[in-house]
Parts: sequence; C-alpha cells; structure tokens
Amino acid sequence: MTSVQDTTPKMPLATIVIRRTAIAIALFLLIIVPSAVLLVITKQPSATYASMGALIGAFALLAGGLRIGILTSLVAALLAPLAIVAGLSPITGAVLMILMTLMVGRLSLFGLHRATMLVPIFLAWPMLSPIPWLPRMELGQLKTILTNNGLTFADALSKAKAAGGGASSGSSATTLHHAMVDLRLDTTYLTWVIVFFFVGAIVPVVLLHFILRKRNLPKPKPNPRSEALNYTITICVLTGVAMYYFIDHPKQTSGSFFIATILVLTQVGSDIEWKLTLQRVLGTFAGLVALMGLMALMGHAKYTDVVGIPMPVNLYIVGAVFGVGAIIAKFSPRQWIYYILITPCAALLNAYTVSAASDIGKQRLVDNLVGAALVIVAAGITIGAGRLKSASTPNNTAVVSS
Repeated sequence: MTSVQDTTPKMPLATIVIRRTAIAIALFLLIIVPSAVLLVITKQPSATYASMGALIGAFALLAGGLRIGILTSLVAALLAPLAIVAGLSPITGAVLMILMTLMVGRLSLFGLHRATMLVPIFLAWPMLSPIPWLPRMELGQLKTILTNNGLTFADALSKAKAAGGGASSGSSATTLHHAMVDLRLDTTYLTWVIVFFFVGAIVPVVLLHFILRKRNLPKPKPNPRSEALNYTITICVLTGVAMYYFIDHPKQTSGSFFIATILVLTQVGSDIEWKLTLQRVLGTFAGLVALMGLMALMGHAKYTDVVGIPMPVNLYIVGAVFGVGAIIAKFSPRQWIYYILITPCAALLNAYTVSAASDIGKQRLVDNLVGAALVIVAAGITIGAGRLKSASTPNNTAVVSS
C-alpha cells in the first residue's frame, strides 16, 4: 500500500511575510483610525478609549462570531460610564467588577469567556484612572507642564489646579478631589465615553466580519457547568476583592494589571493544564519585562501636540503595534506570544493617566507575582475540591442487562 502524499504547494516565505505584514497593518489601522477620527472631532484625549473598544470588539468577533461581537461592543460601551462612576467608591467598584466577571463566568458555559474577557480587563482602567474631558482653559497649562516635565495627566492636573488657585496645598488637594469627582459625574463626558467605546468596538466588528466572512473561525468549546461554576467563583472573588483594595488605596497604581493578570491566568476546568498555565504566567512576566525594557529605551512619555492636545503619541503607537500582534498571536498555534504582547499593549494604550507606564518598577512585578500566586492557589483549591467530590460520589456506571 502506498501512502498518499500531500501535494499542496507550500507558500514561499516572502509571500507569508508580506501577507502577515499586510494583515498587521490593516489591524493597526482598525485600532488607530476610529480613535484618531474621534480625537480630531472632539479634541479630547479620552477619545483614545476607542482603541480599547477596538481591541474588545476585534477579540469578541474572532472568538465568538458576529452576534457576540455586536453584543459585546454594545455592552462594553454601556458599561464604560458605569465603570467611571463606580470608581468613586470601593464598594461600587467591587460590585461592578463582580457583575462583569459574573457574566464572563456565565459565558464560559458556552466557551465564550475568552471572547468577552477584555471587557472587565479594559474597563478596570477607567474605573481606577479615567482619561479626562479637559476644559479648554486648562489645555495651555497642561500642555506646558506635560511637555516640559514628562508628567502624566494626574500630576499635571494637580499642578494646574494648584497654580491657578493660589491656595494652600491642603486647599489644592481638596479642589483636585472635587474636580475628579465632578469629572466622573459629568454627563457630557460620560456620554462621549459611550460613543468612544462603541464606535471603537463596532468598526472592527463590522469590517473584520466582512473580510473574514468566507473563513472558518475556531468554534467556542462549551464547558461543563461544574467547571464553569468554579471558574466564575474564582474570578468574581479575586477581581472583586482586588478592585475594592485598589480603589481604597489610590496610590497603588497597578491595579488594572493585577486584575488583568487574574483574568488572563485563570482557566476553566478542574483538570488544570499546567503547561498552558505555565505559558500564561511566563508570558505575562515576559510582557512585563518587555515593557520595562521598552520604557528604559524610550524614556518618559513624549507629549506631542495633536489637534491642540498634548498626547503621548510615541507610547500610543507602540501600544497599538503590540495590540495588533496580540490579535494575530491569539489565534495562532503559539498563543504564549499573546500573553507576552497583551501586557505592554494595555499599559501603553493607557499611558495618558497611568504614571507607571512611564516608570515601570517593583510594584508592577510584585502585583503580577501576587496575582499569579492567587490564581494558582485558587486552581489548587478547585482541583482539590473536585477530586474530593469525585471520591465521595459512588461510581454509577450503566448496567447493561443481558
């Protein structure tokens, strides 16, 4: 008997490289263009939320299909202003995070948790540190401060308020506090946040569906109810407690990374795949190291005047490139590359308000270590409980009558 050999011609390496480069450029434009257009229209740095929406929409479509992509885009946009308001209090922030992860856990029954997981990950950023809606009168001051000192918005706003008020440091702190509260409750700002997230998410959903309509995307794999329940409890408890802690301790700047670590590393199943878990843990830390190395090479954020607004364009561009790579890697045979790329992507796309994006240090590393340890401990408890339950359940095998 002769074996049938595969006679399908292999694609030349140059063609593969050109093809993947074209895909990367197209994805880059899908992430950047909606954000850039909204930035020109509104002249507000918070228009960059559209880039986060683009990643949410793209992942939802690729992992769950058109219907899930549209629903996820709508849900993320409607939850975004709630996340900003919920960040005023530790308890409201924790409750909203639990509700979001509860939905992710519920969807794990249908294998859709990976399609929707970016919603709580990216909404943790505006909950903890919202990108502002800047009054026109402060743009001049902010531009000078940001350009000259390489500060983030939180530091710049503090200095601008202090310089304009001529008050004591205590009075300035009080003024800043009230200004941030007013920002989180401003109807115009919250309405535009919905627009930013929805437009950013729906554009890649529609375009990618049209481009990939003839391709067979991977189908979601359902999970048993017992395993989905364990997964849901784990992510709800860990992220809820984490969000409460980080809102209650505003000086801890890396809460969003901590929550992302928990959601990325936690997996469904009582039979934990240690190889995959190891890839996720090592990939997350490799991404952190890559971000630290990049920031050491690039230095602090360089604020460039974009339609009259000082923006850390250099960090946004690099963050978008990492996002494109993460999308490609997510659906490749080497998913460990995804875990390396998504960490710097999330940090750099939020560089406007997160000071640690310009000064990565020990706190990031500690939070990622603690997050990974908590996930592994939770997985161990889940495995132990599952095995005890199996041991105590009688073996009810089907008896075939003769």
